Amino acid sequence: MTTWYEEAFRPGAEIQGKWNGHSYVVERLLGAGSNGVVILVRRGTARFALKAGHETVDHQSEINSLLAISLTNTSFKNFLIDADDMNVRGKDISFYVMRYIDGMTISHFIHKRGQDWIYVIGSNLLRKLTEIHKSGYVFGDLKIENMIVSNYGDVDLIDFGGVTPKGRAIKQLTEVYDRGFWNMGERVAEESYDLFSFAILLLKSLDQRHRFTAINKMLPQNRDMNQLTAIMRESPAAAQIAPFLQKALKGEFGTSQEAYHYWRKLISGKKLAQPTLKMPWLKICFAASIFIFGATVYMYWLN
Repeated sequence: MTTWYEEAFRPGAEIQGKWNGHSYVVERLLGAGSNGVVILVRRGTARFALKAGHETVDHQSEINSLLAISLTNTSFKNFLIDADDMNVRGKDISFYVMRYIDGMTISHFIHKRGQDWIYVIGSNLLRKLTEIHKSGYVFGDLKIENMIVSNYGDVDLIDFGGVTPKGRAIKQLTEVYDRGFWNMGERVAEESYDLFSFAILLLKSLDQRHRFTAINKMLPQNRDMNQLTAIMRESPAAAQIAPFLQKALKGEFGTSQEAYHYWRKLISGKKLAQPTLKMPWLKICFAASIFIFGATVYMYWLN
């Protein structure tokens, strides 16, 4: 059975905005979830991520939050490119267009580059969360799938469906990242809510024994701090940041700004990951220089 978005967003299809008049050409589907679908599109030579929502009210709320963040003088400035409606089977579907970030999940990045990169990635992600919090919002649905890591640990958030004004009930969540799931706090949009999810995200990224797979099947009364502490002990990288993780999980940080400063102090002096450049040509040049030097000496003595 073909879904509505497979038909509307097939590669090569053109999306025409009803009100702003901008048109986009579909390249491929990036992801589909309960609150919408995300498509890679292009306009001219520029590429963007387009998200279309199933529920108009919820999607408009997401656009409003993203617009407010996009107007701040932060790394999110001008993140929102366009917001409009498109017609699908005679029905108006709301969509918005945002910057497209080419990268990989944190799990893939760490598997490829090494666990020491968690220090750099953690710093960058905390800085992003602090920017959102200072704008009056909480990200809400922070998880591995909702962030992208690129270059040398640069971080971007890519799904804003859970963004919620501070003080309100969290409108979208993923259970294992939710402090309510762990019986460790309420589902209220507070900075501490995002920091709890941040700690779970890091632990899940460093969980080489895949303990989180079994946690979903546990009885609610068995989900507690002991389970998370055990995972911390199993990973050298997690053990290094355990003091931060414990404070974040227990809600002991007043703000994300405070958490960021604590994190920076904790990792200072740690051996941070550095990009490694493989340059086999140096060895070749070195070997060649030795050969030329030897040949020169040999010819000198012959003469």
